[in-house]
Amino acid sequence: MSGKDVSATKQRIIDAARAEFADHGLAGARIDRIATTAKASKERLYAYYGDKESLFHAILDEDFGRFLDSVAFDADDLPGYAVAVFDDLRRSPHVQRLMLWGQLQGQAARVRQQADANPQWEARLDAIRRAQSARVIEATWEPADVLAMIFGIVSCWVITPGSDGNVDLDPDVLETRRQIVRESVGKILGG
Repeated sequence: MSGKDVSATKQRIIDAARAEFADHGLAGARIDRIATTAKASKERLYAYYGDKESLFHAILDEDFGRFLDSVAFDADDLPGYAVAVFDDLRRSPHVQRLMLWGQLQGQAARVRQQADANPQWEARLDAIRRAQSARVIEATWEPADVLAMIFGIVSCWVITPGSDGNVDLDPDVLETRRQIVRESVGKILGG
């Protein structure tokens, strides 16, 4: 198999696995469905990624890194950051689902390692510490807890039973939710 063929096969596997994991989580995802969708053999998938959990984390690493790269962080404007996170996760809902599946299915420690290994994560924590010192953000909370609260607020319509998950929203509803995110983060995390 040429380098181009290997690269194309790996990308098909990643794309198929991303959809499978987003829909079914780590426990519910099936390697045979991923292989069929990717038009690749299960043996090829195992040769490239080892096992299902390693494939899940390869995708989560890639998507979490893309998420950190795509959402500009400003500790002096956490409400604006929260709205940017909300918008980004609406555009890429599979990323939010993958992170939530990881949390629900016993992968929290591994997900934490993924965050800690990304230099942007520590830079965000440092920026929050500086903003806390300047009294822009409530100083008594751990920086990681500040980011967790933002993610919780942004995710509330996805994790609330019976909610629509922020899919196919009327523009007025979308704008109302963006405003709720902005105001909630401002009120909760203000210094």
